[in-house]
Amino acid sequence: MSFFDKIKLALTGVSSNKFRSFLTLLGIIIGVSSVILMVSLGSGTRAVVSGQFESVSTRQVYLSTNWNLSYSSRGNLNKDDETYLENASTGDINVTPFYRNYQTIEYLDKTFQTTIAGVRSNGIELTNLKLKYGRTINENDIQGRKNAVVISEHVLSQLSNREDYSEMLGEEVKIGSKDLTIVGILGQSNSTLALSNNSALIPITIYESIFPRRSQYYDFMLVEYGNNIKEGDLIAQINYLLNNKYGTVSGKNRFNMEGLQGRINLVNQITTVLTYLLGGIATISLLVGGIGVMNIMLVSVKERTREIGLRKAIGATNQEVQHQFLFESIILSVGGGLIGIILGMSLSLTANFGISHFFDWWKGSIPLWVIVLSFGVTVAIGLIFGFYPAYKASQLDPIEALRYE
Repeated sequence: MSFFDKIKLALTGVSSNKFRSFLTLLGIIIGVSSVILMVSLGSGTRAVVSGQFESVSTRQVYLSTNWNLSYSSRGNLNKDDETYLENASTGDINVTPFYRNYQTIEYLDKTFQTTIAGVRSNGIELTNLKLKYGRTINENDIQGRKNAVVISEHVLSQLSNREDYSEMLGEEVKIGSKDLTIVGILGQSNSTLALSNNSALIPITIYESIFPRRSQYYDFMLVEYGNNIKEGDLIAQINYLLNNKYGTVSGKNRFNMEGLQGRINLVNQITTVLTYLLGGIATISLLVGGIGVMNIMLVSVKERTREIGLRKAIGATNQEVQHQFLFESIILSVGGGLIGIILGMSLSLTANFGISHFFDWWKGSIPLWVIVLSFGVTVAIGLIFGFYPAYKASQLDPIEALRYE
């Protein structure tokens, strides 16, 4: 019997009981479509999280006081620390200090409390804030002690009912005792560092004049490092330098350092595990579907015992009988797998479209590997779970099989 004859015979066997075959297919269909849907959503989540850092320079370390210590034990960053770290560190680093405070902004008869930051000329770039209108704080503003402010659209929305905030460029707001001219307006950035989108940025020198008592110490520093330095080595080096200068408290550092690259790697690991976990949970339904295939095939062998005996009586070999039932199992599994792939892709595309309709930051995708893997698993299920029923059918004694009622 040729290969194609075996396929035709297996198709005949499958189609002889359409409803039962459909129920068997259903288990595989649900399993495959669930795997594709879960992995697609997991991959979309991972893409969203990774995308948050795409436009951010990952070669930065955030340095601040250790807030886990008591007030008297915490370290305070001052102006000397900026030059101390740059000069004492080995390798190419750049230290940029920031002031940060929560204060009230006044505009005409309205007030709003938000984050006020004293920044250098590279402050917006380092924190990944997005300038929408106007210009940033520049070196001329800092050296000339100009009363300039770059303010976010959100803050302006609380102070004004205007629809076009670009019209507010050149107008004045009051912070502390100073009237500051709006020179730039911040839009919405998907990923910010250290400062939120809802901030007002002023020259670091102006901050010191408005809040002299709060500007004795910097609130935090961002340390940029070159390609010749590893993040872990830099953190260890700065900790050593600061511990050497300020000492430790019961073995604990007075300062806290966070590396962005390490945080990104951790987030990527978590989302990757989440993706595989979702896929693994959905794979359980595939296993159930495989057990269903084996169960149905065992029932089929039982019902067709006389048919098997008749085939053997007229010359069919054990191998041909085994192939017949094994091919039926594979056809059921592969057929369910193909339908499940189509259904799973349709559900994934629909889910991703629906989520992106409400959240424009969503980045749903269907990895090619999960489609290939799902198809391969369905073939394996057909072979593995169909082998025992097929083997059992092939070992039936033809005389006993013909006597079976």
